[in-house]
Amino acid sequence: MIKKNPSYRITVYNQDETHIIEYPLTCHFTSQRGTFSQSNKCTIDIYNLAPGTRAAIFKDALTLDVANWKFIKLEAGWDGQLNQIFFGRILQAYSSKSGGQTDVITHIECQPFDIFSTQSAYTFAADTSYKEAFKTMASDLQNCQIGNIGTLEGNFKTQTTFEGNTLECLNQLTGGNSFVDNGVINCIMSNEVIDVPVPLVTDDNGLLSTPVRRDASLTIRMLFEPSLIVGQLLEVKSTIQPIYNGQYKVLGFTHDCLISPTEAGQRITTVDLWIAPLLTATDINVTNEQVTNSETQVSGFNKVKNETITPGTEKEPTGVREVYNYLQKNNGKMPNTKITSNVFWKEMIGNDNTDAERKSECTIEVLTNCYYTAQTFQKIINTYFTGAIVKINSGWRSRRNNTNCGGKPTSKHLSGLAIDFNIPSQNTYSVYNKFKSLWKGWVGYYAKQNFVHVQIASTKGISNDR
Repeated sequence: MIKKNPSYRITVYNQDETHIIEYPLTCHFTSQRGTFSQSNKCTIDIYNLAPGTRAAIFKDALTLDVANWKFIKLEAGWDGQLNQIFFGRILQAYSSKSGGQTDVITHIECQPFDIFSTQSAYTFAADTSYKEAFKTMASDLQNCQIGNIGTLEGNFKTQTTFEGNTLECLNQLTGGNSFVDNGVINCIMSNEVIDVPVPLVTDDNGLLSTPVRRDASLTIRMLFEPSLIVGQLLEVKSTIQPIYNGQYKVLGFTHDCLISPTEAGQRITTVDLWIAPLLTATDINVTNEQVTNSETQVSGFNKVKNETITPGTEKEPTGVREVYNYLQKNNGKMPNTKITSNVFWKEMIGNDNTDAERKSECTIEVLTNCYYTAQTFQKIINTYFTGAIVKINSGWRSRRNNTNCGGKPTSKHLSGLAIDFNIPSQNTYSVYNKFKSLWKGWVGYYAKQNFVHVQIASTKGISNDR
């Protein structure tokens, strides 16, 4: 397939508003992703945004207040097919115009979610499995999903404590084999790769220069490839240097793209590949002139399948399976039963979702999330508001419902991990303050709409007893 028409979409949002910027505005972005968290970043230059959008996107680098954070998702691709290139928060954003130029350029600098700021503190009992400890600590990365976990085998022999930056704790546990890529936390060993389709890059379909060998790594420049992820395999086939033909593990890459209806510019992906498992100790020191084998090498990596772990895959509680079966049997019609003394199932999965959406989108995982979120919610109701009538405006939302009501693409409502509510007999701001004092997770107050929003990162390890 010949790639002809590049395009992009940028979504910038905060708690109050969302802005979408798309082609045909000229955009230049450089996105770096890799196994080393400190190297992950993205810069974006957008030309001639409307003044109102420029003002809304503006972010002072010195403003550190979490309440003023702005979040960003960059998507790009070819011929209408867009892939997520970067997902994170804006460090700074400003607009300027150079002397003598007519273009106003909005410059945005971004970093991934959670990597530097999230802290963990856990003490695991003896015999706890390493994999269970990994999942528990990884659930603290609120804006990340748990993706691929390789052969992380073993159990703690004694009681073991981890405390500090979450990603550093995970790497302490896994021997440096944990990394976040594009909002997904992975743990794969050096001889493992993520089991996804392996793209082939050749001189004819996108290889732009001769592969360059540096010790046990290989660097290639290719036509912009938006579907790449860190940790997968990439197959290289060069007619100029066939000695490097083979399948290699992607350690990291940089996208450097100019997408414009009026300007010609490069759209390149530079990829760092790891070839060490294919080499013997002697091979690593062999020079280009000494290598004579020109046959395609077969990958020496073990493939790791995505465990499709989403927040809330904890043990299924009593009643969830029955509710799931009821929805399937009755084509999405809701049962008239309670989760807790104050929360009905119809409140957690109703509220503008259709029967068809409940049947198709209310998975066991979603219902499990709803159950544990309601249980956590009830603990604080019992502490401060015993006997009060609670009005839940929104629990789980279908994808359509979330879009229609202006929800974020990353909304926790989509997975059943959030509740919007008020207590008619109580001052809503007072309710907000009470929940904020005990709730582990994000709590929001929406004065105009007169409701409180609470969300949790995962049902794993939830405890709001303090």
